[in-house]
Amino acid sequence: MASLPRLGETISGFTVTELGTIHMLGARTVLFNHESSGAQLLYIQNDDRELGFNLIYRTPQMDERDNSHILEHLILSSCKKYPSRDIFFDMDSKSYTTFMNGLTDNTFTCYPVCSQSQEQLLKLMDVFLCCMEEPDALKDKNFYLREAIRYELSSVNGPLTMQGTVLSEDWGHLTDILENADSAMSHTLYEGSRTANLLGRAHLHYRELSYEQARETFERCYSYSNCLITLYGNMDYGAILNFLDREHLSRAASKGRSLLGEFEEPVKPGFRTCTAQSPAYHGSPSEHASVMDYGIDLSGCTKEELIYWDLFADILDNDTSPWHRYAREMGLNHVMEVYLDILLPHPSLKFRLRNGDSCLKEAFLGSIRKALKDICRDGLSPKLYRASMKENRLTDSLTREAPHLGFNLSEEIGRYWSTTGRTDYFQLYEEAFRRFEEDSDQAIIKKLAATALHPRASALVVTQPVPGLAEQLEEEKEQYLNEKLASMTAAEQKQLIEETAAFHDWNSRQRSNMDFLIRPQELPEPAKPCSFTKRQRGTITCYTSPSPSRGVGSYQLYFDISRIGKDDLNYLTLYQMLLTELDTKRFTVEQQKNLEQEYLHDCTFDELYPAGKAGPQNHPMMSVFWFGLTEDFEAGLDFLLDVMGGGDYSDTDTIIQVLEKYLPDYDQSKGDNASALAFSLSEGYTRQECRFRNMLNSQENYYFLKDVLKRLKEDPDFGTMAASKLKTISHTILNRRSLVFLAAASPDVLGNLEQAAVDILGRLPVFKEDHDSLAPAIWIPDQKQRLAVCVEASCQETRLMGDFYENPGFKGRYLPFLMAVADKYLKPAIRYQGGAYDSGIDFYIPAGYFSLWSTADPEVRSTQKLFLATGAQLMELPLTRGELDGYILNAYAQALPPSGTLSTRMRHMRRDMVNMDSCKINEMISDIRNADLCHQQEAARIIDEILGRSAIVTVGNEKCIMKDKDVFDQVLIYHTDYA
Repeated sequence: MASLPRLGETISGFTVTELGTIHMLGARTVLFNHESSGAQLLYIQNDDRELGFNLIYRTPQMDERDNSHILEHLILSSCKKYPSRDIFFDMDSKSYTTFMNGLTDNTFTCYPVCSQSQEQLLKLMDVFLCCMEEPDALKDKNFYLREAIRYELSSVNGPLTMQGTVLSEDWGHLTDILENADSAMSHTLYEGSRTANLLGRAHLHYRELSYEQARETFERCYSYSNCLITLYGNMDYGAILNFLDREHLSRAASKGRSLLGEFEEPVKPGFRTCTAQSPAYHGSPSEHASVMDYGIDLSGCTKEELIYWDLFADILDNDTSPWHRYAREMGLNHVMEVYLDILLPHPSLKFRLRNGDSCLKEAFLGSIRKALKDICRDGLSPKLYRASMKENRLTDSLTREAPHLGFNLSEEIGRYWSTTGRTDYFQLYEEAFRRFEEDSDQAIIKKLAATALHPRASALVVTQPVPGLAEQLEEEKEQYLNEKLASMTAAEQKQLIEETAAFHDWNSRQRSNMDFLIRPQELPEPAKPCSFTKRQRGTITCYTSPSPSRGVGSYQLYFDISRIGKDDLNYLTLYQMLLTELDTKRFTVEQQKNLEQEYLHDCTFDELYPAGKAGPQNHPMMSVFWFGLTEDFEAGLDFLLDVMGGGDYSDTDTIIQVLEKYLPDYDQSKGDNASALAFSLSEGYTRQECRFRNMLNSQENYYFLKDVLKRLKEDPDFGTMAASKLKTISHTILNRRSLVFLAAASPDVLGNLEQAAVDILGRLPVFKEDHDSLAPAIWIPDQKQRLAVCVEASCQETRLMGDFYENPGFKGRYLPFLMAVADKYLKPAIRYQGGAYDSGIDFYIPAGYFSLWSTADPEVRSTQKLFLATGAQLMELPLTRGELDGYILNAYAQALPPSGTLSTRMRHMRRDMVNMDSCKINEMISDIRNADLCHQQEAARIIDEILGRSAIVTVGNEKCIMKDKDVFDQVLIYHTDYA
């Protein structure tokens, strides 16, 4: 890596003002100040090959008209040097990037890019900076009409409609009760101040939006003296600093305006309460559906104290903390959480209860105060304290496992910088964590609890869903449009009709830019598969892979569940729900919660049923995945098996409490599940293992669990039967027949880990091969090809899944053509003309599918029609060699996403387990670079054939779907209480 400059040294107009180290990243940091422009630049240097750039501006929310968010969309549309219809989507579809976005928060707006090519990163940096300096949207109002809001009229008889990308995005959150609860809390705790304003509320202020507001926001916020630039990874930073100074910053005189003072509003003292309404659609539940929040203002804290508050909140959030214990004793059997809320200019400590009722608010507040009183006197349980500190250390050691760190780290730093002016967040965190962990007397925790017990400003807010209010707001919008049309003169109507036609003409023009391309011939070869060892140890198959990660490992078990009968499989979800919720003979629930924190980091359970190609693994399985310190592996595995096999299923009262607490999380009728539901159902049409997983996690399974809860309450004999079912399932799962174990860890401990796993897992019983269970494939339900699901949402999520797995005619060189047709056909038709928030095509080579998608889409029929015509449109699509080069870059970046060292090794072992050839996958990836214009017709033909066999799933608003129900083979209606 390049050597770093000394304190006070100047490079290309950048002077070093601070040097630092971030140990968890293996990184050194340099903070520069660019004197002539006033910009600050933070470089985080480590050996990461995924490089990152972020451009961060302070953007205070002056009101709730979402102007900073609107401006974020406008900025990246076009600029003088890179004119385009939408330069952001040009870059997104035709560059070698691993991550790119524009994001608005309540205190800042940022523009991050990540790439594994420094040449590509530099070219995209130039586009971003030019867009900040001379955005075309400030000169051409059409960009505002497209991205923010516009009124459309096609004839004097109407109707008058209202469109806009940001408006549609915000309207899509109409029934988001958590977002509405956040808004209610902010306006109660920070009553009458700008601090209370949240982004994403334009749908409640559409009457007040104007182009001039966006222009004013730009003039106020977008100067380099109000900006932080971040660089990340193993790069030639000197060349980048020279580029930044030469091409941009030296040309911009400092305005001396940082807007840091905009966040220094005083907070009104006192305790305030509020009951707020959250829009919901008819049929949505109103009982046991409210959100309860208690917020404590922390605006007077030091920066170090805020990190203490964050660590303290993590401990309080544990199920075994005094707060959760007192809440249970006071009858609050709900999902609850506590966290440090730093999304507003003023930080706050927020306690939240979900799926409750307003009558519980006194008990909710009482449980908090009682817990804080105990903690400020006695501190916390040493076991809980130790487990939490260990979990934090493990989390920190796994930081490098996450992709796109150039964005994720800079977002945290940017949020911190926006309100403090400082960039040393992670250095401060590491030092504060050390002091917090070493505070054996818990003096810090006791002081925090005492402060929270007597806050200067606090608020208790209950946010209640109101069924029918969503329809009422939609009707109010229609009434507003009708009244607006009626109030217009004939001349005004004529003018708007002309403006509507002119906008559609402008919006239909093809204007793109590719001046940021790099040469696809220089793309690297795919990395060779990681080395691993496979051994058969009796009935246990062991996979191990050496990793440079020290002291931490990644583990996974695959249990054969083919002996669980069809009727009993319904209980598998309940079995997983009850893990760590019931006492075992060795561990109480409280002990289990603490040990899970210590030993089983990020532990997840999943079900799969690999297809016939998997050979010996062609049977239903349940997987368990976790990270852990290698020194704790034996204790962790022993603990995991005890939890999986030792639950006291005769404890009916506790099972009832667990079901009451977590059951709402399994209800797929909520709008926030729509995107994931559309994806999983479309995948399930062609994939046996996905259909199997969908069956076990369906809305029908939610209704089954509701029925179990009802019968447990009403029939004591049913409790005995259910206990027997659960016990049988646990015994059936915990057998070593066809058991598979995977581990990635440091080579010096890997052999010991494998032997320990064999010794411990070898104690499990083994079932005989002969059993008379029906072959599972017989009872996995079929799925309709054209499927719609109505949920509590204001718009639609649509997915088409195209299957090219083991299709000998499909080649990697065809994938860039999918990128082309997404960019030049689907996005213009669905986003620009159709009004959806976004649309595109993704692919995943190992699974062998590509996916057409639209999100926050008001349309149903037209989107499906557009999807199905994609192959035919590709045949006629005008395409240049330069454009194809861009789509090759984009496809290659999508095919080779970055991942951590442990994750990469686990992925290659999983592939081998199901007979998936990583070398063949690499061959298809490598073939992407061979795409040529002469391949367009054959690509279009085979893609069109695949589309004809593909599943299309739409999940969304019942009214919209039922209007076009004839385009589906089946329409399902999901509600909390019925299907």
